[in-house]
Amino acid sequence: MVERADVVVVGLGAMGSAAARSLGRRGVRTIALERFRVGHERGSSHGPTRIFRLSYPDPDYVRMAVLARELWKELERDVGETLLITTGGLDAGQAAEACADALASADVHHRWLEQEECRRRYPGIAPADRVLFHEDAGVCLAERAVAGQVRLAAAAGVEIREEVDVLALRPRDDGVAVDTSGGPIEARAAIVTPGAWAKRILDVPVTAAVQTVSYFRPRDPSDPWPTFIGWGEGSFAWYAVPQEGGAPGVKVAEHRPGPVVDPGDGPFDPDPVAIEAAAAYAAKRFPGLDPDPVASETCLYELTPDEDFVLDRSGPIVVGAGGSGHGFKFAPLLGEVLTDLAQGRDPDVSAGRFSLSRFRGVAEPDHPA
Repeated sequence: MVERADVVVVGLGAMGSAAARSLGRRGVRTIALERFRVGHERGSSHGPTRIFRLSYPDPDYVRMAVLARELWKELERDVGETLLITTGGLDAGQAAEACADALASADVHHRWLEQEECRRRYPGIAPADRVLFHEDAGVCLAERAVAGQVRLAAAAGVEIREEVDVLALRPRDDGVAVDTSGGPIEARAAIVTPGAWAKRILDVPVTAAVQTVSYFRPRDPSDPWPTFIGWGEGSFAWYAVPQEGGAPGVKVAEHRPGPVVDPGDGPFDPDPVAIEAAAAYAAKRFPGLDPDPVASETCLYELTPDEDFVLDRSGPIVVGAGGSGHGFKFAPLLGEVLTDLAQGRDPDVSAGRFSLSRFRGVAEPDHPA
């Protein structure tokens, strides 16, 4: 027999669980599917922590982060649990000036800390130059947030189904047929948030890359730790996330695409070269950390070519993909955006920037003979 729903959600990571919660709140008859178990380690949303920050070298993302912050507070009230811990945040390096300009354009309070003041305030950090500080940065408790969004969705009447694989999406005149390992479902729309698995069911240029992160124990547990972004060339950066949410230490890693993998096959083992690089960076920039990592793990980036998200609708299929290593902080906002798209409303984001059409008709670059 064919089941029917108003909306089917495919994938229950950060984006999908947020969309499922939003649909439930709006009273939309929804079936939400996860190919593994909620919180699994084959995606981009597991692990104890993610950075939350308003600071970006881009006013669009600053504006979105401001909106997301208010929705995080609402999510915390609804779930009855702390999910966003404010620590303050530092930006250093090449893009810090652009971050300051973007924060100013959104009237977000920020200021510069000279090296000496930074060391006094945060003795575990040794900046190479002055750093940009904004007090609203902090830590998202990742696993708890996803689990909380799923609980709220279920409480609102969304049917949550784990270990169900989506085999095909077939657009029709009156909606979409979703073929699954548990049987067919027909719906008016499907919100597809497959993370690193995007290419298996969507025609979008999303690449799965495995990233290694390492954790380092603070030498003095009483030292305060902010979030930290050390901007390098382009969008590459080193970052540090304070020890919260049961994390075994301060998380240190590089935001740079790692080896491309098939999300079904891996490999998923931490990269010894990446661990060594993180230890070297920690020894240079974070004297308050023991430079020997206490743990390392991997997650998958779901990268678009421009590292902007895909938030768009094509017929009855709504696509939420391409978190590109910085999407988690926006999760509650992206859930609202995807639900708006599924209901035919205009979402409060820059539509062209996150459209599917930006990838179409792009000519290959010329190469010398």
